[in-house]
Amino acid sequence: MRILPLGNGAGMPLTISYGHARHVVVTDEAIITVERRSAEERRQASIAALIVGGGMMGALLATLVDQLGLPGGPMRLYLRPHATPGLAEMTEVLTCWASEVPAELLNEHRWPRVEAYRPVTFYPRTLIESLVVTPWQLKMTLKREAARQIDVPLAPWAYRKVRAHLSRAGYAIRASGRGAG
Repeated sequence: MRILPLGNGAGMPLTISYGHARHVVVTDEAIITVERRSAEERRQASIAALIVGGGMMGALLATLVDQLGLPGGPMRLYLRPHATPGLAEMTEVLTCWASEVPAELLNEHRWPRVEAYRPVTFYPRTLIESLVVTPWQLKMTLKREAARQIDVPLAPWAYRKVRAHLSRAGYAIRASGRGAG
């Protein structure tokens, strides 16, 4: 067993937009999405609230289902045949499990803690052609041809700090007017 020291805050600068279904992490080298709840888990919680008829009991049951889940359990965990490369070595969009995130991020004390089977997707800065940042959404245009447009929900309270980090790191940010995107 290998024990790694915790980051002391002087390491990699992270800006995190915490969301109900997904966290968005901005670093100088990549934009990262960390899934918190699958669409199925969110659906189960909504159904639980509807069945009880809303109100206080519906909210209580929805919270219970959100924490414990319903029968079926999490998806199977298939590990990658090779270690996940460090942020600086990533050359393509990469999705891995939370248990496979590079140590340089896991050691950061602000890195979002989620279950090991949650998907984490890395969008390296070298592959991002441009960004449009709005209080509700982060729209990425990738340099590759297939699936060029990536829309990621953004928590409105994190908008300013995410935009500031992206600007400071030198990402290509486009205007967010109606004609953009």
